[in-house]
Amino acid sequence: MSKTSLFPSIVLSGDAALRSIQAQARYLFRPAEFGQLTGNEAGGTALKSALSRFSKRKRITLASKRPTAWLIVPPEHQHYGAPPVGWWLDEYMKESEPHYYLALLSAARHWGSGHYALQTTQIMVGTQRTSQTIGLLRLDFICKRHIDKTPVVLVNTTVARMRVSTREATILDLIRHLTEVGGLEAVVRVAKDLAPALTVKGLIEAMDALDQTRTVQRLGFILEQLSLVELAATVEVWLQPRRRTNQPLEQETSGESSERTVNHRWSVTYVPSQLEVFAEIA
Repeated sequence: MSKTSLFPSIVLSGDAALRSIQAQARYLFRPAEFGQLTGNEAGGTALKSALSRFSKRKRITLASKRPTAWLIVPPEHQHYGAPPVGWWLDEYMKESEPHYYLALLSAARHWGSGHYALQTTQIMVGTQRTSQTIGLLRLDFICKRHIDKTPVVLVNTTVARMRVSTREATILDLIRHLTEVGGLEAVVRVAKDLAPALTVKGLIEAMDALDQTRTVQRLGFILEQLSLVELAATVEVWLQPRRRTNQPLEQETSGESSERTVNHRWSVTYVPSQLEVFAEIA
């Protein structure tokens, strides 16, 4: 097979190849694609040298070693060492983790609740995966069983699209990971912010998908304290046929055991200081 049949008739310079990819509103690419555009053999020395040169110029940055993938870094984002996560997350994740979604406080921020300065992007995945740093951007992966059942929406960013948990599913995930996201106050603030857009239908879908009674008990308690009467009633109906045991609203700290009170509607135990959180936020 001749060389002309292996590569396109028009061979681009490296810069032109990057512009060609970027013109498709894409920032992630594989070496083979770059090699095809520039007329360099995949895996060859010339291709590796070209990628290395662009990396040293900070025009691209390595996103993944296996399989190898690179990110184009626009000049306005060179300080961060990578373009915004929302511009390339879906293309980066869709092959290895097709059911991934933006989660927890990152999802809450997307839905308009951004009280905390996040130094990371939190992503829910179906298999264990170590955190990753690309430039100054950090990706934290949280593993969840049966991730494919979680209600998500496909949202458009300024450049690309990505999967985000629904508002209702986001709150349930936050309750499950309450300690890791900053405690009860963080969850209550997000729930209050998102409350006007929560729906009964969305709540039922999220509870059915998670199917975790102890988390839903805590959800009911939080909704009641925020005076979200209709939503709390929906949670109560969902819980009625399910067996409940007393669950602490938040992990117990030293010296609080004797102060605990049981809310019998939800079978949730709490301490006075936790009610003060609601009083301050509501």
